[in-house]
Amino acid sequence: MTRFKMIVLAAGLLAPLPLYAVASGAAQAPSPAMAGPGDSAGRHQGNKLLGFLTPEQRVAFRMQVREEAREQRRAQRRAQFQKLASMTESDRQKLKADLQARWDAMPADRKARIEQRMAERKDRHNAAH
Repeated sequence: MTRFKMIVLAAGLLAPLPLYAVASGAAQAPSPAMAGPGDSAGRHQGNKLLGFLTPEQRVAFRMQVREEAREQRRAQRRAQFQKLASMTESDRQKLKADLQARWDAMPADRKARIEQRMAERKDRHNAAH
């Protein structure tokens, strides 16, 4: 599937963009691609950054961004795991103490909401297995 996404993205980026002729001194009517957010003729109202892309190109762009974000999250999780695995016992004790102090400093109502979500998640997990 990744290969397909790359092909779609490459095709979208290689598609020729329309060229607008500049009239010398004459006022032109705004073209659909240059229309403002209030004009219904624009291709992508309200988003100036993606307005020059076709709908297919926008989909390919968003798929690429999502994939990059997913890869970044995976890399961050891997790095965090490696950091925890390489800690000495004294570093682990210090981390545990810091996290417990942070939990203890949290307001009681927030702790209650978090504990409730933890219990609900545990119940769902137990019901699934």
